[in-house]
Amino acid sequence: MADRIHIAVVDGQPLFRRGLVDTLSGRKWTVVAEGQTGDDLRRIVQESKLEILIFNIGICSDGIGLAERALRAQSNLKIVVLTASDDEKDVADALRIGVQGYILKDVSGAELIKAIELIRTGKPYITPSLASRLLMKTKGKSLLADQAGDAIGLTPRDRRVLRHLSRGLSNRELASELGVPVRTAKYYLSRLFKQMRVESRVDAIVAAHKMKLD
Repeated sequence: MADRIHIAVVDGQPLFRRGLVDTLSGRKWTVVAEGQTGDDLRRIVQESKLEILIFNIGICSDGIGLAERALRAQSNLKIVVLTASDDEKDVADALRIGVQGYILKDVSGAELIKAIELIRTGKPYITPSLASRLLMKTKGKSLLADQAGDAIGLTPRDRRVLRHLSRGLSNRELASELGVPVRTAKYYLSRLFKQMRVESRVDAIVAAHKMKLD
């Protein structure tokens, strides 16, 4: 069918890859190619027109480099890293080159499907605990450089809200930290999202990191 979404899956563990393909099958997308090595990935990118590539950066010593070359080869490609690596450097490097998704392998099938749907629409998705850790790594530095924060119109309160987001606080916990009603905390979140031109907490954290606001 012409309107089906073409996906490729590359992972070095045959049983995991088979389960992943089974999870994706029977939906509006079609798995058009599978592989298990870096050479397989390069061949698939050369031979197949893809919308989404799901792969494990652990298939070779330069998984991030592979992803970067794949994005150069197919400019409209959306890459989802599905891996066991929760190393912040891997996450940061993946975001830097333009990877749309970074998801840990312990994800449920339902969450993976939801994440891929978001990624397909152009929204980034990172396992929430990893997204929070990106901003928690600041080690005393300001989460938002003054010049960068000012450029997108963030106030000191906006920056404070973003700091709390990095801790994974709920709306009620955020309200408690700010000393305001929950309704007001939701308004502050809405304002922050509008200023950063994002739609969710994870989007805000990812955007802050990609804009080097930390």
